Amino acid sequence: MADLGISHAHVNQYGSVQTKKPGTTRSKIQLAVHATLVTAAFVFVAALVFGIVG
Repeated sequence: MADLGISHAHVNQYGSVQTKKPGTTRSKIQLAVHATLVTAAFVFVAALVFGIVG
């Protein structure tokens, strides 16, 4: 029989205090790319609303 219990491997075993990991270069690049895409999408939608595009 397979163990159908919930895996707790992801749970912090040392308490509820989360440790802040220093940002890696990859995560910083991803954050910059995501922020750029979200900003570009917002500007595009705003341009559609105000009739600048379309």
